[in-house]
Amino acid sequence: MAAIDIIRRRLKEDRVPDAPNLDEIGEKKKRPKEVAFMDVNLCFPCGKCPEFCPVQCIEYLAPGSVPGRGVQPVQDRYQECIGCYICVEVCALLTDYDAVRMYDVALVEEVLDTTIGDTKPAEYQPAEPWEDLFSEGGEYRHLGKGSRIREKMNAEERAVIQRERG
Repeated sequence: MAAIDIIRRRLKEDRVPDAPNLDEIGEKKKRPKEVAFMDVNLCFPCGKCPEFCPVQCIEYLAPGSVPGRGVQPVQDRYQECIGCYICVEVCALLTDYDAVRMYDVALVEEVLDTTIGDTKPAEYQPAEPWEDLFSEGGEYRHLGKGSRIREKMNAEERAVIQRERG
């Protein structure tokens, strides 16, 4: 069994997490309870989470978004996020970074003075770093939720994940 199969089984969603091809990319159809934010200080931009995002709302930040970084980290366009936790699990279990956290929508709406709807915004809104809010040392980092799978894994699954991480 491959690490990705463990994640798929643990999430109990058949559509997860084969990297979607252009014909399989989904649309946001309901307002999520939580949305993802990447910790730009922990993200090493490996490209795993954008690869597995079923709605393709994760992108590399624009050059210079995080000063002092050559290749910019990734961030999601939270208004498009469906709250599926796939990016959290992929980052936590397939990389060493564990840089993605989920945040309650009500908190995000209050902090960012916005409303998160049940569909993708009509106009493209580029991702922003949100470093002061959702990264290490940020005001709300401690409220984010990480992997739901890690604690549930058995020894055999942990060994598979470790072997595939190298």
